[in-house]
This record gives sequence, C-alpha cells and structure tokens, in this order.
Amino acid sequence: MTAPSEFGNLELNVTNLGPIARANVELRPMTVFVGPSNTGKSYLAVLIYALHRFFSGTVLDPRFSSPFRDNSIFGGIGHQQNPKTVSAEDAEALIGWAESLYEEVHEANRSEKAPVQLPEYVATMVRHQLEDVGDFAQSLDAEIVRCFGIETTGSLVRNGIEEGMSVVARRFVPEAASEADYIRYKYTIKGGKFDLDGSIPSTISLRADPRISSQFVRFLRYPANEIRRVAISSVMLSELADEYGPDLVSPLTRMSYYLPADRTGVMHAHKTIVRSLIGRASRAGLGPEPPLPALSGVLADFLETLIGLSERRPARRRRWKDLAGRLETEVLGGAILNRESVTGYPEFSYQPDGWERDLPLMHTSSMVSELAPVVLYLRHVVQAGETLIIEEPESHLHPAKQVEFIRHLSAVVRAGVRVIITTHSEWVLDELTNLVRLSKLSEQRREGIAGADYALSPDQLGVWLFEPKSRPKGSVVKEIPFDEDFGGFRSGFDEVATETYNDYAAISNRITEEAKPD
Repeated sequence: MTAPSEFGNLELNVTNLGPIARANVELRPMTVFVGPSNTGKSYLAVLIYALHRFFSGTVLDPRFSSPFRDNSIFGGIGHQQNPKTVSAEDAEALIGWAESLYEEVHEANRSEKAPVQLPEYVATMVRHQLEDVGDFAQSLDAEIVRCFGIETTGSLVRNGIEEGMSVVARRFVPEAASEADYIRYKYTIKGGKFDLDGSIPSTISLRADPRISSQFVRFLRYPANEIRRVAISSVMLSELADEYGPDLVSPLTRMSYYLPADRTGVMHAHKTIVRSLIGRASRAGLGPEPPLPALSGVLADFLETLIGLSERRPARRRRWKDLAGRLETEVLGGAILNRESVTGYPEFSYQPDGWERDLPLMHTSSMVSELAPVVLYLRHVVQAGETLIIEEPESHLHPAKQVEFIRHLSAVVRAGVRVIITTHSEWVLDELTNLVRLSKLSEQRREGIAGADYALSPDQLGVWLFEPKSRPKGSVVKEIPFDEDFGGFRSGFDEVATETYNDYAAISNRITEEAKPD
C-alpha cells in the first residue's frame, strides 16, 4: 500500500453535532480550536477522543470491538477469534497465491522485507475486508455515548435537524483522481439508527511483506479438509488487512488522552474520590450503596489514568523525562511528585524549588494543579505518535505562563506527540504565531529570540475557528489561514480589543465633556 508518509493528513467532516452545523477539520501535529463559548469546541474534541478510542481498540465494553484491533477484521492471527469467513472459491485463490509466493521466497532465499504487489483478485478481497465495517457501528455508537456521558447518540444531533448527524474520516492519497477516490469511513445517526461504512478506492495499490505467506503455508502442510482451508484463508485475509487498516485513519488508530477543562477540581478532589472508592469496597456486601454520580467517559478515563499511575514507571527515554522536567523547571518552579500511598493509590504533591518538604496539590496555586496532570502524563503515559487533547490550556495561567506553556506544548509536538487544544486565549494564538514565524528563520538566526527552540513549521499547525451562524443556525468550523499581513490568525480577538478601546475612547470623551464648565 502507499507508504503512510505519502498520505495526506486525515480530515474530519462533521455535520449537525450538537451546536455544530458543519465542520471540516484536518488533524495536524498541533490542532487548535478557537471561538466563542457554546460553539462546539469541546463537542468536537470529545468526538475525536471517542474516535481514537474506537479505532485504536481501547473501548472498555468487551461486547463491542473495533475494526482495527484484536477480535476484529484487522486482528492478527494470534488474536483472531472471529475472522470473517471467505468463500471456498476465494479460499483456494488465496491459498494458491500464498503457496506460489512461498515457493518464490524460498527459492530466492529472500529475507528482506521488500513488499510485493498483491494480484488484483487478492487486493479486491482485502479492500472488501477493509470496507465491510458495518458490524462495528454499535461499538462506535457505544463509545461515543460513553465518552459524552449521554443516554443515546440521538441527543447529540443538532436540535430540530431531521437529516441526522454524520461523521466522515477521509484521507487523500496520491493516486486519487477525485474526491470519490478518497479513503473514507462514515458514521451516521438518523432517527435513532446508526450506521458505519468504509470506502477504499481501487486506485490504491496494495503490497505485502512476501514472508507473510510462510506462516499460512506451514499450517497447510497438515492434512486439511475444505473447512480448515477456508478457516486458514479467512485468517490470512484478516492478516493482510491488518497490514493496511491502522494506516487508513491514522492517527485515530493510536492512543489518545483527554485532559478535561475541570482538571483542577479533579486534582484537588483526587484524594476524596480515592477514599470513597476504598470505603465502598470495604463495605461491599453489607447493604445497598447509594448510586455513584454519572461521569462522562473523558472524565472517568482521566480519573482512571491518575489512579493507575502508581502502576506505571517513568519514561525511560531521556527526551520524555526532559519534557516533563523542563515544564517543571521553566513554568512551575518546582517538581510534581507521585508517591504510592499505603492503600496502593498514588498521592500527588508539589515541591517548590529549594524546599525540603512538599505540599498537597490542594494547597498549591491553581496553576500548579492545572499543569500537574500534563507533567504526569508526559512522564508516565503519553508516547510518540499518540494524541494529547487539552481543553483550555490557558486556564488559571498568567499570560506570561500561557506563553511559556504553549512553547512547551510545541516541544511536545516536536518530540512526536500530536496535540489538540481548545482555547479562548489571544496570548496562546499570538505565541503560536511567533513560533510559526520562527520556522522561517535558520537556526543560527533564531539565536537570542524567546522560543527559538520551539519553532513549528506551518504544516505542523492548524487553527480552526468555530463561528456562530444564523443560517444555517449553529456554528460553522473553518480553518483560519496564517495571515502574514495581519500578523497571525484572524480569530476575532482583535475585534474585541478594538471594541473595548472604542468604548474606552467614548467614555473618555464624555468624561472630558462633562468636566467642561457650562
């Protein structure tokens, strides 16, 4: 198949999601959502998180699965419990191809991984396997419900819209002649019914590691009746699909982590929540317990990750230690500590530089509580290629600290982590503007400029504006291009500043007039 590096970025086209009338977003290494409140920034961020959970196979409910992992059409031979059955005719065609390829590899004594072109009849079967994902619609629907913390996905459909909601993940490939040739997966919800389908254009060439044939030919050496040959061929087809599936909607097939906007409160209440869980466990079976309040999936996952940190070891790679350590040194002015308590659950604290003792997070500034989970995730959780979603990174931060934090998030992007943020901050966009402008300079010419080590190239950053409209009623999401003449991204923040200044001037004029003697 076309190498992942040759793919275009993954695009998401969303219609009628909550307050969003339509959105067309391209997922880049750093993706920024900006706009007024109640325009759907968090809606889209949570949806992206749910898509990550689904396509990466990290859904919690064992009744459901993902089309890209484990007990699914893209699962490997060791994980395939229910591979889709091929016909006897297709089975013999696959076996014939595998045996001829095996002989070719064996005779040439080939050990390299140079891919071979799949014959068209095999490629057609693989494409069909990649497209036939309707059985997994219930899994995706369940994960969206869980992440949003709602009863049904129907409640997400924009109010009064009969045509329902749709989510399309698509990717351009060099061979595509038109939009019809895009790789595409589409989820729809209408009238309480949901559906998922895929489309893999025939223009995409499919190739495979020639050694893939050896493991299947080995199984065929044993006496095999038709049922066994069909079963082996079904697993082989799934194995071939596994070579391509994860790249089709990458980065959604990698893990994602969501830091919600109310993380400060969660960090402060973390001990209380843990104590409640322990208390309920110790009283199990002694009588009915009052029901726990419902949590959205993003908040529940955030809590679960925090509680599970005692089981995680700090990152071994120096780069990841440095990312967390630099954030502590340059922004927080102290260290975030993670100690295992007598109960086995972690306890978090903050030790200011130069202090011998540490402070519970609830006794620190809100800035420390806001950034503590970022430090912990960088040190213990997130890896290169994965996605970190942060709502309102500017919360509780002085403008100077907002600027410093954005620089560090740029360093995270440069280290290979993908970052999505929602923001209302002009300071955030102004600093991103500077980081993009820095990329225009050679490294030698950047010397002495603040943020010189954190430059982002224009193709690494995308900013999308959520703009409320009356027709169609709801917000329309579109990219804000980088405007060199304007000096950055036209987010509308400048209009607020202009109006505020005009109000100041009008007030000043009236004060002057009132002070004049009659």
